[in-house]
Amino acid sequence: MKRLNFNRALLLALILGIVLMPRVFAVSIKAFNEDRFILGKSFFEKPWVAFPASTTARDGLGPLFNQNACVNCHPKGGRSNKFVVKLDNPNTIYGGQISTQSAGNVPAEAKVAIDYQMYTAHYANGDKVVLKKPVVKLSNLGYGKVDSTLSVRISPSLHGLGLLASIPNKPVKRFNLSASEPSILAQAANAAHNDMGLSNPLYPQENCTNKQEKCNNAPKSNSLDLPQHRLKAIAYFVKSLDKVSAVKPIKLFAKIGCSRCHTPSYVLEKRTIYPYSDLLVHNLGEGDFRTAPLWSSKKAPNFWHDGRASTVEEAILWHGGEAQSAKESFVNLSKKDRVQFIRFIENM
Repeated sequence: MKRLNFNRALLLALILGIVLMPRVFAVSIKAFNEDRFILGKSFFEKPWVAFPASTTARDGLGPLFNQNACVNCHPKGGRSNKFVVKLDNPNTIYGGQISTQSAGNVPAEAKVAIDYQMYTAHYANGDKVVLKKPVVKLSNLGYGKVDSTLSVRISPSLHGLGLLASIPNKPVKRFNLSASEPSILAQAANAAHNDMGLSNPLYPQENCTNKQEKCNNAPKSNSLDLPQHRLKAIAYFVKSLDKVSAVKPIKLFAKIGCSRCHTPSYVLEKRTIYPYSDLLVHNLGEGDFRTAPLWSSKKAPNFWHDGRASTVEEAILWHGGEAQSAKESFVNLSKKDRVQFIRFIENM
């Protein structure tokens, strides 16, 4: 009898475990590869070190880099306040972005400070909101003058990328802030190379420009820092992050015109998702960016591609360009409707 009760208790525990387990995977339980997930999670979370090192599985960091681990910019796979500085003209001695850290005797590219320009937005009823725009300031330039305008990019959330990859009939390139990558694996390879200086199958060379002599002459392995099977494991881990909200739109969302770009939902094979993005690139007055998904907004520490908006309200008021008419509709709402609209997005 005790054995029978034990078996029943064990069965009940297993059933409850499956039912109550937080859904964090973007794949079915049957298809889930636990070994690959754990391997990818390990390389996502653990810090890398410079070559050569006794930790041969994790050396290869740099020579130029910004962070030594994926999780530094994506805590728990989410959005953060960590940023990189992009060069709008990548054909310079500094390449496509500024690396603030370096290994060995290789000079870092620069120190970065952020200042802000302040603006005031006005509502139709006279209410005002102060907005701030980040302005990059570089010092300690390691390789001479920077011949390019600069802009900031904040680390976006990775949750739900596997679901976005599953949406049919959308552009091939739909990943990262500018929708320039065709897959999660390609995005992971790009970040590994540009943010951590890790060579991989898609970026087999070091992230040094031709004129950065010490960077090019730094010690390096004869093999890739991040070989194919490890890169695939990281992509698999990211694809499996599935903690996203599922909030249905309110009438105001379409009435204002937001749904023209922030497509609320898509029907996948086994579920309906609510990312609020058309996955297309639009110009909102300052460059071309993919429509940012709005799901899980209540977990976001900031908004906009450069993190300039600390609130949902500020993010809405920064819209311009193709979204100018929608912003004007929002600005002209009654205060009651405006508050309702903001709370709707805040509670996603």
